[in-house]
Amino acid sequence: MSIEIYPEDFSTRYGMTHAISITMTAYYNDIGKLMLVAPIDDHNIQALKVGNVIYDTDRKLTYILVNVKIDTSYRRITANGYTAEAILNRRVASQKTKITNIESGVYEAVNGNLRGLESRIQTAPVKGLEETYQGDDETTKDVDESVVYGGQLLDELTPVLEYGELGRRMRWDDTTKKWTFEVFKGIDRTQGIHRVVFSTEQGTAKDLVCNDDDSTFYTTAFVRWDWEDTVQMHLVGTCGANARELWIDSNLSPEDGEDFTAMKKRVLSDAMDTLKEQIRRKSFTVTIDPEDFGRLYDMGDIVSCVSIRYGVEFNARVTGIKYTLDATGEKTEVTLGEPILTALEALKLNG
Repeated sequence: MSIEIYPEDFSTRYGMTHAISITMTAYYNDIGKLMLVAPIDDHNIQALKVGNVIYDTDRKLTYILVNVKIDTSYRRITANGYTAEAILNRRVASQKTKITNIESGVYEAVNGNLRGLESRIQTAPVKGLEETYQGDDETTKDVDESVVYGGQLLDELTPVLEYGELGRRMRWDDTTKKWTFEVFKGIDRTQGIHRVVFSTEQGTAKDLVCNDDDSTFYTTAFVRWDWEDTVQMHLVGTCGANARELWIDSNLSPEDGEDFTAMKKRVLSDAMDTLKEQIRRKSFTVTIDPEDFGRLYDMGDIVSCVSIRYGVEFNARVTGIKYTLDATGEKTEVTLGEPILTALEALKLNG
């Protein structure tokens, strides 16, 4: 692998000739992380500083260092960072943006809130992705979630992209020293001659790990709040035999001049945000041939995973990648997200 390091002002460039260990992650629609451990020497002390940019030239990934620890007892430096799109969280969504088409709406929200970051970040040309952000289904009922406003910019855009099953990434130009923020959609590789199959029997799905966790899974919320000394109750979501109810005791208070309708809308929006965090977490991790990633398939692509022995057969999106380098060698893993809803008939988890 090849690592290049730049200071915040890009006045020079450092190389990384030796590292004790490196762990890097990147995700389809989440912030990835970097942990780099290197020996203490004058070169590494200068290169590994908070704010510096780490560029993995093999995987075309950039990270911003946010924490650097120098340990003189063990003679090592531990540097931690986030993937470059985390820079957008340096800005808040102070400009209201109505999202209809997700791709163009997200670009509008980013461009409207850069405030000084224009010299470092630009948005990609619109490709014409057709996904829209609907405000009338059960996840957005009674709240105007089609407007991005308030909160950290990237955090506000993440659920919008998630709604449309779209990803985001920062593309780095080594010549201009500038990032291009891009919204993209993975390719369906479950059919035809370009089909990608992770199979334990064929040796292409080594170290398969299936993780199914519903310990924090709730589908419905009852929110309690007060209005003029009267207790109000409202249901968020739908009830049914399989519903799991979450109790929310809102601590919000009326704002100056706020009427009942506005107060209720704010309470329900806050309750919906809380409910969204209570999800069933299901993922599948496999060890892969690193040469295949970026060549046969890429981040966000939909692939098939099959194991006759373990009774697993499903289509899922590549939602993350993890690269590890240490004394035991190199290892690359991909994380496959929850099985695609249209393929649930093929899901066989027999235990």
